[in-house]
Amino acid sequence: METRDNAVNGDARSAYCPGCDRQVHITMTRAPVHRGHATLPDGAEMVCLDFGAGCADGRCPMTGMPGIVMGVRLAKSHLVDEHFPTMLAPCDACGNVATLEILDERYAFCPICESTTQWMRLNVDREESVVFTVK
Repeated sequence: METRDNAVNGDARSAYCPGCDRQVHITMTRAPVHRGHATLPDGAEMVCLDFGAGCADGRCPMTGMPGIVMGVRLAKSHLVDEHFPTMLAPCDACGNVATLEILDERYAFCPICESTTQWMRLNVDREESVVFTVK
Protein backbone atom coordinates (compact mmCIF):
# COMPACT_ATOMS: atom_id res chain seq x y z
CA MET A 1 0.00 0.00 0.00
CA GLU A 2 1.17 3.48 -0.79
CA THR A 3 1.15 5.98 2.06
CA ARG A 4 1.54 9.73 2.09
CA ASP A 5 3.51 11.72 4.65
CA ASN A 6 3.30 10.09 8.08
CA ALA A 7 -0.17 8.66 7.49
CA VAL A 8 0.14 5.04 8.61
CA ASN A 9 2.75 2.55 9.58
CA GLY A 10 1.64 0.07 6.90
CA ASP A 11 1.05 -2.91 9.20
CA ALA A 12 -2.49 -3.89 8.32
CA ARG A 13 -3.97 -6.55 10.58
CA SER A 14 -7.19 -8.49 10.48
CA ALA A 15 -9.75 -8.07 13.28
CA TYR A 16 -13.36 -9.07 13.80
CA CYS A 17 -15.83 -6.17 13.63
CA PRO A 18 -19.13 -6.91 15.38
CA GLY A 19 -20.80 -4.06 13.49
CA CYS A 20 -19.97 -5.60 10.09
CA ASP A 21 -20.08 -9.18 11.41
CA ARG A 22 -16.90 -10.02 9.51
CA GLN A 23 -13.13 -9.70 9.54
CA VAL A 24 -11.86 -6.22 8.59
CA HIS A 25 -8.38 -4.82 7.98
CA ILE A 26 -7.08 -2.27 10.48
CA THR A 27 -3.84 -0.38 10.92
CA MET A 28 -2.52 2.33 13.20
CA THR A 29 -1.54 5.86 12.26
CA ARG A 30 1.96 6.91 13.11
CA ALA A 31 2.34 8.93 16.24
CA PRO A 32 3.06 12.56 15.34
CA VAL A 33 6.68 13.60 15.28
CA HIS A 34 6.79 17.13 16.63
CA ARG A 35 8.56 19.38 19.04
CA GLY A 36 6.95 22.06 21.06
CA HIS A 37 3.36 22.37 22.15
CA ALA A 38 1.37 21.43 19.07
CA THR A 39 -2.22 20.40 19.69
CA LEU A 40 -1.82 17.00 18.05
CA PRO A 41 -2.85 13.61 19.39
CA ASP A 42 -0.15 12.06 21.55
CA GLY A 43 -0.20 8.63 19.95
CA ALA A 44 -1.30 6.45 17.13
CA GLU A 45 -4.96 6.03 16.17
CA MET A 46 -6.66 2.97 14.74
CA VAL A 47 -7.80 3.19 11.10
CA CYS A 48 -10.18 0.66 9.56
CA LEU A 49 -9.32 0.07 5.91
CA ASP A 50 -12.77 -1.43 5.28
CA PHE A 51 -14.82 1.65 6.26
CA GLY A 52 -18.08 1.56 4.32
CA ALA A 53 -21.49 3.19 3.97
CA GLY A 54 -22.98 1.39 6.99
CA CYS A 55 -20.10 2.44 9.23
CA ALA A 56 -20.99 6.13 9.38
CA ASP A 57 -24.24 5.54 11.28
CA GLY A 58 -24.12 5.21 15.03
CA ARG A 59 -20.98 4.27 16.93
CA CYS A 60 -18.03 2.23 15.75
CA PRO A 61 -18.06 -0.94 17.90
CA MET A 62 -14.26 -1.15 17.70
CA THR A 63 -13.50 2.36 18.96
CA GLY A 64 -16.72 3.45 20.68
CA MET A 65 -16.56 6.73 18.74
CA PRO A 66 -19.07 8.07 16.21
CA GLY A 67 -18.72 5.96 13.05
CA ILE A 68 -17.88 8.92 10.84
CA VAL A 69 -14.65 9.41 12.84
CA MET A 70 -13.24 6.24 11.24
CA GLY A 71 -14.12 7.59 7.79
CA VAL A 72 -12.28 10.84 8.54
CA ARG A 73 -9.25 8.92 9.84
CA LEU A 74 -9.18 6.78 6.70
CA ALA A 75 -9.50 9.81 4.42
CA LYS A 76 -6.72 11.67 6.29
CA SER A 77 -4.43 8.65 6.06
CA HIS A 78 -4.62 8.78 2.22
CA LEU A 79 -4.19 5.01 2.30
CA VAL A 80 -7.12 4.19 0.05
CA ASP A 81 -8.16 7.46 -1.58
CA GLU A 82 -9.79 5.43 -4.35
CA HIS A 83 -12.13 3.97 -1.69
CA PHE A 84 -14.22 7.14 -1.58
CA PRO A 85 -16.45 8.51 -4.34
CA THR A 86 -15.52 12.11 -5.16
CA MET A 87 -17.17 15.33 -6.23
CA LEU A 88 -15.82 18.66 -7.39
CA ALA A 89 -17.10 21.32 -4.99
CA PRO A 90 -15.93 24.27 -2.88
CA CYS A 91 -14.56 23.49 0.56
CA ASP A 92 -16.10 25.66 3.25
CA ALA A 93 -12.96 25.47 5.38
CA CYS A 94 -10.28 26.57 2.89
CA GLY A 95 -12.44 28.13 0.16
CA ASN A 96 -10.77 26.14 -2.62
CA VAL A 97 -12.70 24.18 -5.22
CA ALA A 98 -11.43 20.67 -4.64
CA THR A 99 -12.13 17.05 -5.42
CA LEU A 100 -13.84 16.28 -2.13
CA GLU A 101 -13.98 12.66 -0.92
CA ILE A 102 -17.53 11.69 0.04
CA LEU A 103 -17.53 10.05 3.49
CA ASP A 104 -21.29 9.58 3.75
CA GLU A 105 -24.55 11.24 2.70
CA ARG A 106 -23.75 14.25 4.88
CA TYR A 107 -19.97 14.76 5.12
CA ALA A 108 -17.06 15.08 2.68
CA PHE A 109 -13.32 15.40 3.21
CA CYS A 110 -11.12 18.07 1.60
CA PRO A 111 -7.70 16.64 0.67
CA ILE A 112 -6.24 20.16 0.39
CA CYS A 113 -6.84 21.38 3.95
CA GLU A 114 -7.78 17.99 5.48
CA SER A 115 -11.03 19.25 6.96
CA THR A 116 -14.55 17.89 6.75
CA THR A 117 -17.45 19.80 5.30
CA GLN A 118 -21.17 19.14 5.11
CA TRP A 119 -22.64 18.74 1.65
CA MET A 120 -25.92 18.13 -0.11
CA ARG A 121 -26.97 17.28 -3.65
CA LEU A 122 -29.88 18.97 -5.43
CA ASN A 123 -31.18 16.92 -8.36
CA VAL A 124 -32.03 19.20 -11.28
CA ASP A 125 -33.42 16.38 -13.43
CA ARG A 126 -32.76 12.65 -13.92
CA GLU A 127 -29.24 13.10 -15.26
CA GLU A 128 -27.98 16.31 -13.67
CA SER A 129 -27.49 17.51 -10.14
CA VAL A 130 -25.82 20.38 -8.35
CA VAL A 131 -23.67 19.86 -5.25
CA PHE A 132 -23.59 22.41 -2.44
CA THR A 133 -21.36 22.53 0.58
CA VAL A 134 -23.08 23.95 3.62
CA LYS A 135 -21.95 25.54 6.85
